[in-house]
Amino acid sequence: MTHASLKKYQQTNKSAAQQASPYQLVAMLFQKLLGNIATAKCAISQNDFAKKGSEISNAIAIIGVLDGSLDFKQGGEVSENLASLYKFCSDELFVASAENDCEKLDEIIQVLLPIKAGWDSIPFEHQKQVSF
Repeated sequence: MTHASLKKYQQTNKSAAQQASPYQLVAMLFQKLLGNIATAKCAISQNDFAKKGSEISNAIAIIGVLDGSLDFKQGGEVSENLASLYKFCSDELFVASAENDCEKLDEIIQVLLPIKAGWDSIPFEHQKQVSF
């Protein structure tokens, strides 16, 4: 991808995020998070440890954003459970990075996929109720 094409792609992504609803923003975060972890796995297999570190750092940052968006007053036990899962995933990402462990990254993906699937299954009429 040429530099100009990459720049256009990044601008399009920023524009999409600026126009997205809170529901769509979270969906985008989950997609990016899973993509970061998958890219980190590839980087480990290619011994590209700088790329692995960058992708895992980005994944941990996204988890921090997801965690920070939780509404414990309204979400109650669900928010508390998600916070625990996010902390677990963040901690495990750190370990996976330190150990270059693709299996641990797969385990983290398996924790995150059901959360993403649950988010993706929110009916359209309820998506408008999602707020930060």
